[in-house]
Amino acid sequence: MAVAFRGSNAAVFGINSLIPTILAGQVVGDMMILIASGKPYNLAWSVSTAGWTALSRGESGTTAAGVDLGSMALQVWYKEATADPETDPTVTEGTPAFNVAGAVVLVFSKDAGDSWVTPVVVYGADETSGTAISVTFASDPGVTVNDLIIAACGINTDAMGPLTGNLTPAQTGVTFGTVTERTEAESASGGDMSLHATTTPVNSGTGSAAPTATGTGTATGAADRLEAGFIRLRVSTPITVTPGIASLATTRFTPTILTPVVAIPGVVSLVTTRFVPVIVVAPTGVVVIPGTASLATTRFTPTILTPRVV
Repeated sequence: MAVAFRGSNAAVFGINSLIPTILAGQVVGDMMILIASGKPYNLAWSVSTAGWTALSRGESGTTAAGVDLGSMALQVWYKEATADPETDPTVTEGTPAFNVAGAVVLVFSKDAGDSWVTPVVVYGADETSGTAISVTFASDPGVTVNDLIIAACGINTDAMGPLTGNLTPAQTGVTFGTVTERTEAESASGGDMSLHATTTPVNSGTGSAAPTATGTGTATGAADRLEAGFIRLRVSTPITVTPGIASLATTRFTPTILTPVVAIPGVVSLVTTRFVPVIVVAPTGVVVIPGTASLATTRFTPTILTPRVV
């Protein structure tokens, strides 16, 4: 689960539409990040080359463009490579036209099986001339371990010289790894500018505040109005679920059987008792003769309840 810098070609500059070239080593599945900067701050541009998606745009202020003067614009586009090689993108000039603009494509790789998460960018400006670069970005882009950060900036002059301290990100709660410069280019086209970019891995932690970036130019006292971008790259690793066998234990049980009482039809018998009556001589002269007392018996069939076995 890692993002790695594959490489880039040199940045291109001009006063009209630009075509930054893509690294020859780019392969299908790579993430390509196009960074463009220029002035005036409200210049218009677009990328119509198929598959490129624009992220938001930042502007450092509203100072008019001039030689080594003026507020800067910065914008990021991205594309996951679907061909090898990919077509170089065109940054098309609009209205207002370019005083000067520059662009570069950085290419990144991922591990097999990982998926790219949509890149995120936040912007910040340094509008103070003649001091070291110090930028506080607008918000926390949600940084965490294994992210890779691109810190990029467009500066309104070619008089800064190389950034001796690179463009170094910092953020509360995060431990960054080694800062590596990826682009450092200057141009005397139009009103002059320079374009810088570094990459830095996130070794540990989770960001809890807006990030910052700092840098130092070799030219003392040079104007350094600039717009900077803090670009977060991330991949996700799929979770593999291995199918298993669901088992259910069965329990054998023996129910309690209630022994039913079965009624069998039978004959009701009644024992008769012979009795001898008292012989009485009646006044009328009638004599009672002793006899046998008899009782009729009745046969019956009881109801039989069929027992239910549980």
